[in-house]
Amino acid sequence: MITPKRAEEEKLPDDSGIIQLQAALKRYCLSLTRSSWDAEDLVQDTWVKALDPLRSGHGNPEAFLLRIAKNTWLDAARRKTALSQKLPLLLGPAAVTQGSGDFAAEMALQAMMKHLSPLQRTVFLLRDVLEYSAAEAAALLGTTEGAVKAALHRARRALPALREELAPDGPPLPEEPGFRALLKRMAAACERADIAELIALARLEDEPAEAVGWMQDSRPSQSTGRSGGGTVKLMAA
Repeated sequence: MITPKRAEEEKLPDDSGIIQLQAALKRYCLSLTRSSWDAEDLVQDTWVKALDPLRSGHGNPEAFLLRIAKNTWLDAARRKTALSQKLPLLLGPAAVTQGSGDFAAEMALQAMMKHLSPLQRTVFLLRDVLEYSAAEAAALLGTTEGAVKAALHRARRALPALREELAPDGPPLPEEPGFRALLKRMAAACERADIAELIALARLEDEPAEAVGWMQDSRPSQSTGRSGGGTVKLMAA
């Protein structure tokens, strides 16, 4: 008797078919990314998304895989653009006029680190910048949709303070090595569209030692509450 699990497995191509699919997927991902490293990552992401549907049976598994790879790559490109361009724009024109590229991103991230709690800034990045749904953000953060919605509401209420921080006569980037290094690492994650790295850094409860004093002195008392503090803390690798 064939068990349901065994029946699912039998709907996948045989070993030879899997090898052919893998070769075709690698070629296609390399043509999209023009980078062997990015192509490998895209291949892995594609298989993760495609494996369960393929087990349920598909008339053209190669076309299915290539379509998932293309959509995944386009989605990553869209989010990369959002991180590098949309974040400063959401926080106000001053974030853009003070500089471009990494500098503008660092200015925007500095304001977020100062005025928003870890959960609030992470939710703001996921919902308003990267356009994840509340359910998707909750799943990524290991919390509830209610906590995500509450954190986003508080983050949006703090936007005027963030925009004031980014006014032309606002404070320069901090000189503290630890905090500046954190901002640079976050800006680099934005540039690479490395969502996992960005979430980990945005959720840090304990800033680098050199930056602790600056953060405690600068963070408004009304924003020190840790909404959803029971969630699992992601740490940077």
